[in-house]
Amino acid sequence: MDKRAFALPLILLIASSLVLPLASAQNETSPYDLILVRNDNMIDYIVALPYSHMFGIPILPVNPQELDPGTIAQLESYAKLGWTKILIIGNSQAISDNVQDQLLELGFSVERIGGKDRTETSVKLAERFFPNGDQVLVVASSSDYGSALAAARWAMVEHHPLVLNQNTTLSNSTKEALERLQPELVVIIGAGLPDDLESQITALGYQTYWIKKDLTITPPTTPVQKETNWTMVILAVIISVATVVPVTVYYAKKKWSANKVPIEVLTEKERIVVKAILEKGGTVKQEELPELTGYSRPTISRIIQELEKKQLVTREKVGKTFIVKLAKEIILRE
Repeated sequence: MDKRAFALPLILLIASSLVLPLASAQNETSPYDLILVRNDNMIDYIVALPYSHMFGIPILPVNPQELDPGTIAQLESYAKLGWTKILIIGNSQAISDNVQDQLLELGFSVERIGGKDRTETSVKLAERFFPNGDQVLVVASSSDYGSALAAARWAMVEHHPLVLNQNTTLSNSTKEALERLQPELVVIIGAGLPDDLESQITALGYQTYWIKKDLTITPPTTPVQKETNWTMVILAVIISVATVVPVTVYYAKKKWSANKVPIEVLTEKERIVVKAILEKGGTVKQEELPELTGYSRPTISRIIQELEKKQLVTREKVGKTFIVKLAKEIILRE
């Protein structure tokens, strides 16, 4: 067989496998192809995470004053694939107008979303991408980056808006977010927030749920030189996340000791299993759950174990099966 005859179909197959995804990507409904944030402060990057996840697009940290030649080369290569819509997060103090002008000269279309500070920026993003509000609003500290990072992950997984709040009182921008988004539940995550934040939000008529309120953070006690700031921030985040991220999985046992638990703090799979148990009157044989939920037996076993860790269910061995019982009252809103 002629090698050239064999090579031609192979080349066409490879070419089509490259072209089709690009054509498909260009037809997607995402309003942006790339998010730009400043590279000298992690907070805008953290706030951008839920929306990067929402649209399935990457985040590129850049010099806030001027695009360097290396970054320009990266952007030019990116644009050649047909991805030219950029969202800048932050006002002109966060990323300068000079950077925006450079992007326009490179042929990108640019939209900027930013407020007067990081808290207002987070609110503007939440309102922009949840124009009809949402059942749950996630609130985290604008100063404790570890808690904010854990909150961003929680918002990503559960598809809820994230706003930041200052560490002294309920921010005016947070109040505005509450008024406009009208959540049924406000999930507060981590440390670096005022002690009376929960009572302030409750006084406005919103139900709250604080995950890891008693987390203790220890800020650096000595000044850090400017050139090492980024390193120290990364280290602080790693230490804080090591403490906070398990909370997003196990949700602080102290809070789970309450008798009533809002269903919004459960994962999607946990909600389905809990609802199946509720439909059986709060008690069910574990062997019945695969048929009731459509999940496999190993998946059911893992979900039940997680619910046990959160003290939401109990299991009792009866014969060759387990009897699963709800241990807490589940507040349904869906």
